[in-house]
Amino acid sequence: MSFDSPSLYLHTTMYPLYLFAPENDMALAFGGPHYTPTPAAQTIARDLSLLPLWYALEPNAYVWSSQLVDDTLQQHLDAMGITSKATSRPSTPSICKPWGWSAYITDKFTRAGIATHLLPDSERIEHIRNLSGRATTRTILQALHNSLPQHTLPPLPNILHNIREVEEYVTSQPASMLKSPWSSSGRGVWAVRGTFDNATARSAQGIIRKQGYIMGEKLCDKIIDFAMEFYSDGQSVEFAGYSLFNTDERGAYLGNLLAHNNYIEQQLLYHIDIELLQNTRAALIDITTQIIAPHYIGYFGIDMLIYQDRDKKLLHPCIELNLRMNMGMVARIIADRFLADNTRGYYYVYYANTTTQLQQRHEQLKQEHPLLIENQKIIKGYLPLTPIQHDTHYCAYIVI
Repeated sequence: MSFDSPSLYLHTTMYPLYLFAPENDMALAFGGPHYTPTPAAQTIARDLSLLPLWYALEPNAYVWSSQLVDDTLQQHLDAMGITSKATSRPSTPSICKPWGWSAYITDKFTRAGIATHLLPDSERIEHIRNLSGRATTRTILQALHNSLPQHTLPPLPNILHNIREVEEYVTSQPASMLKSPWSSSGRGVWAVRGTFDNATARSAQGIIRKQGYIMGEKLCDKIIDFAMEFYSDGQSVEFAGYSLFNTDERGAYLGNLLAHNNYIEQQLLYHIDIELLQNTRAALIDITTQIIAPHYIGYFGIDMLIYQDRDKKLLHPCIELNLRMNMGMVARIIADRFLADNTRGYYYVYYANTTTQLQQRHEQLKQEHPLLIENQKIIKGYLPLTPIQHDTHYCAYIVI
């Protein structure tokens, strides 16, 4: 079965087909192939469907999208030396590279006429679905406790199978987080401060009924959100870099720092020591090589926190596993591939209620941050990564 290349930035003679499908997280929650994305999920999938043009690293890659590459986007792609192209009718790729895998995604490829030998079978999809559930974070954190006894790590999250267990857990903690096994963009995740009220009971009961369990874990006093990104070739795992990102109060993704890897590491080392960071990274490579590599090929991220605990700053080394391509890895590739030396910026995913609002923001950013590209590297300025058209509500862009 062909999935992906074993090297991080490998140029090949294959014809890979990329697909941006952020709805895949909720398709995993649904479980079966006949998932219908919500209108909001369909909108972001459409508006950002050309985003893979910026991380499709092979010179002959195609991106499956109903959107056209407009003149402005094409000029930017040409200036950066990007040769990947968009197609609305995928045919005979040698490899498929969706945002993530699920029964829904394999069905989508199958209905488009993609040969089944290019797609994961149902057994592999079930492995990916199970690994994508939040119970895996407990498995990883338990393995980290075993591997790093010299470091102070947070307590293990609890897997709660019924409403009585949820009530006992919530009322035994001064503050906790409840999380559905599969969710997306901060949905199905909420803080509870020692009180088990009717709203919490209804929400928890609904998640348990639909997904089988709910996670309860310590609420940390967050200082920094970040992630370690990895790549699995099906046999082993290698470190792909850091992601330093922001979320809103619900945990929904807002954007990433664009900076070279060493710079991000230095920001983390203001709070925690290098030994902890290096030991955690090495342990995660070993752990995920055992539990993830046999079942999955591609990029994945492990979200982390640096948090305050009384007078100490501590590391939470596994808040969430994102067993798929993710925005942090997109930002990592853009920074590594397109940023000039000694430059930094930010990668944004922005939503506007009205298309007029988005157009106004676009024009304002163009005026405030004129774009300068030299030798296929961004020196400074505003660069939209996806088209902004008359019906666009979501856009991805960078400001250097």
